[in-house]
Amino acid sequence: MYKRMKFLEEGRTKEKLTPYMNPPKNYINSEEKSVFLGYPQTIPNPIALETYKNYLEYNENHVGVFSNVFTQLDQTRKMEKELIEMLGDLYGDDTVDGYVTSGGTEGNIMGTWIGKELLGKDCCVIKSYLTHQSIDKACCLCSLSNVITISYTDEYVMDLAELESIINSQINLGVKSFIIVATMGYTMTGSKDNIEKIDMLIQHYEMENSIKFYFHIDAAIGGLVFPFLHENEGIFKYKSVKSLTVDPHKMGYVPFSAGIFICRKSLQESIAIPIKYAKTVYDKTLISSRNGAAAATCWVMFQYLGKEGFKRELNKLIILKEYLVKQLLSKNLIEVISDQGTNMVCIHFNCIQDGILSDQLEKKYILDGFILKYRGQDYYCYKIYIMPHVTKESLDYFIEDIVRISQVNRKDN
Repeated sequence: MYKRMKFLEEGRTKEKLTPYMNPPKNYINSEEKSVFLGYPQTIPNPIALETYKNYLEYNENHVGVFSNVFTQLDQTRKMEKELIEMLGDLYGDDTVDGYVTSGGTEGNIMGTWIGKELLGKDCCVIKSYLTHQSIDKACCLCSLSNVITISYTDEYVMDLAELESIINSQINLGVKSFIIVATMGYTMTGSKDNIEKIDMLIQHYEMENSIKFYFHIDAAIGGLVFPFLHENEGIFKYKSVKSLTVDPHKMGYVPFSAGIFICRKSLQESIAIPIKYAKTVYDKTLISSRNGAAAATCWVMFQYLGKEGFKRELNKLIILKEYLVKQLLSKNLIEVISDQGTNMVCIHFNCIQDGILSDQLEKKYILDGFILKYRGQDYYCYKIYIMPHVTKESLDYFIEDIVRISQVNRKDN
C-alpha cells in the first residue's frame, strides 16, 4: 500500500541522500538499447552545462525587462539584453523587446495577454486544430471566450481559405479585432504555417476594413530550426507580426527552463505594472523573478555556435533523420505522414495492427501516439525528434525492434 511522504523531523545525512543527488540516464541507455525519441529535448551541450552550473552558484534574480535599456547593467542583465538583440537580428527587427521565459507556454500566454490588452476582451482568437494547448490556457487566463479553431490542410498548416471565411463571418457579426496565432513547427507534424500569406491577408483587412489584428507566432520548436534551413526566414520582416516565442531549451541545446518571448518595441508597456519596492522599475513579464543563469547560458551558446554552428548541428541531425526514414521505408514498415526537411518526422507504422506500438516499446523510446487525418482517413501516428543525444547505433536498435514486432504481427495475422 502506498505511503505518502512525510516532512521529516530531522534531516538525513548527505551520504544517505547521495543516490538521489545523481539522476538516472534518461536520454540514451546502451545497456537497455533504448533512446529518447518522442520530444524535442536532449542532453545540454557541455559548454551550456558548464555555464549554467557556474551561474547557478551566482544565483542572480532577474526582475523586469532589459531590452532597449541603455543605462549600465550588470553582467547577466547585459547578457539578457544582448540575447534579445541577437534574436532580433536573426528575425529581422533589431529594435525588439523581450525577455527570457520559462518556455513556450509562458511566451504564448504573453502574446495572448498583450493582444488582449491592446485589442480588448471582445476580440476573436483564431488558431488551428494543431495549435499548442497553451493558447487555450492563455485564452482561459485572459477571459477570452470567442476562440475559433480552424482546420488544417493536407500539408498540416492552417487552412487560409477557412481563415478568411471565419474573419468575414466574424466581421459580419460585429467583431472588429482579432488575435491570430500561427505556428513555426507544430509539435505533432513539424510543419509551419504560411506566415507570409497570413500577413498579406491581415494587411488587406486592416487597410480595407479598418479591422485590428494582433499576430502572434509560436516558434517554440521551429524558431531555432527554420532560420538556419532557409534564407530570409526573418519573421519580423512581415509587418503584421507582433510577437513570437522560441525555446532554446529545445533546439538551442541549453538546460531547462529557457524560453524567450520577443515582441515589437514597447508592446510590453501594455502590461506594465509598477514594482513598489524598486524605484522606476516596471514589471513587464508574466512570472516576475527569473533565473539569470538561463539568460547567460543562452548568450554563451548563441555566441559559441553562431549561425554556421547552428546549421552544422542541424544538418547532422537531419542526416540521421533521413537515415532512419530511409531504413524504415525500405523495409515497408512505415508511411511518412509529415516530413518538413527538419530533424523531425511524423510517421504511421503500417506494419503493425492499427499502427499502435506496444506499451513496452512506447516507454522504451518515449513515444506517444495520436490521431491525424491523412488522405482523408484517420491514422495513428508518432512524432520522432532526432536530437544530439541520438546516434546511428541507437536508431539501429529502434529499427531492429520495429522489424521484430512487424514479423510477429505478420505471423499472428
